[in-house]
Amino acid sequence: MKVMFLQNSKKIEIKQLVLIIFLITIINVSPSFADQLKIFSDKLEINRENKMSIFTGNVYAHETEFEIWAENLKVQFKLESDKNEIETIYVNKNVKIIRENTTATSETGLYLPMEDKIVLNGNVNVIEDGNIINCDELMLDLKNSTSIMKSNSTKRVEAIINESIN
Repeated sequence: MKVMFLQNSKKIEIKQLVLIIFLITIINVSPSFADQLKIFSDKLEINRENKMSIFTGNVYAHETEFEIWAENLKVQFKLESDKNEIETIYVNKNVKIIRENTTATSETGLYLPMEDKIVLNGNVNVIEDGNIINCDELMLDLKNSTSIMKSNSTKRVEAIINESIN
């Protein structure tokens, strides 16, 4: 069953509204997430059969560890689970992620909470403590604190490293 929630829609059932509010405000995931992920957007589409929520238009998501901005954000819940366990979060168009002292921008992004990994693609720019990295793809393993940056054959990875300011 597919349910659409539009900002100006007046024909939404109370049961559906309660489910939407629940999905937006209480999403339990891995230890890297807090107990609550809040997502705001112009439109939300929920597909219960596929356990997927698609947020479109001026998307802003935040929890205690990070903030995300994008035009689209898709949350895929684990199909084989009765809980609201997130399998993936996919973002695209004007992606911006802020986590601690790091800001990253890209065209698309994928977060795999069970693996604690982030993959950013397309015009990736990362700024951390005044250091800058530009590349086409960033693979970040949050659990092991490792990063791999790649660029296509016509463009190389660029890193600008500044002296630490103490």
